[in-house]
Amino acid sequence: MPSNSGCRDVVTTFTEMGRPYIRGRSIKFFLRAALVALVCCGCTTAGHPGGSRYDGASHRAPDDLVRLEGDLAQLLGYRDDEVPRLAQALLESSANLAREYRVQPPALWHNFLVNIGLRDKGLCCHWTQDLLGEIKALGLINYRALWGVSRHGTWREHSCVVVTAAGGRFETGLVMDPWRNAGNLFWTRVADDVYDWQPHPYDNGVNRIRCR
Repeated sequence: MPSNSGCRDVVTTFTEMGRPYIRGRSIKFFLRAALVALVCCGCTTAGHPGGSRYDGASHRAPDDLVRLEGDLAQLLGYRDDEVPRLAQALLESSANLAREYRVQPPALWHNFLVNIGLRDKGLCCHWTQDLLGEIKALGLINYRALWGVSRHGTWREHSCVVVTAAGGRFETGLVMDPWRNAGNLFWTRVADDVYDWQPHPYDNGVNRIRCR
């Protein structure tokens, strides 16, 4: 099963027995390597386009659930009981994963912590993989969730979940990106985002790729 690791392997030499280490004469090397790890950590950030549902606070805005339900209903063209279930799951799962990953914002800083071994998970591909699992567990009929990728195959590769109506085209979907704001779910339409999203070529919705 294909994997998606960004630049995580760049820093494998910085750890020993799973723990970061620094020895006397290696401090300069470590600092240089740390800079490389911070730069080459994948999942790059970008400015927030208009229509972002994130207000920059440490917690989600009070009306996020209402707004997200409205956007999800627009994908279907009507409202049914799957709309609030999916909206609630997306927001709660994002917050729960942030606690599970022990996220230290901003997102690129947490990537660095993962890459040097101080955190086990929290790269954008981890968020995507785990959020897809949470959505699958809902057993939805009217929606489908896809693995979206931008700049695939480069060190700046970024992943997200794209939610569409069942049978809908990828480009009509909604980007769900909890990585971007360190657990505060960011969402917007695929066409409105600053990233050029495409379906991940190695993910078919059944045999999902894994983020190591």
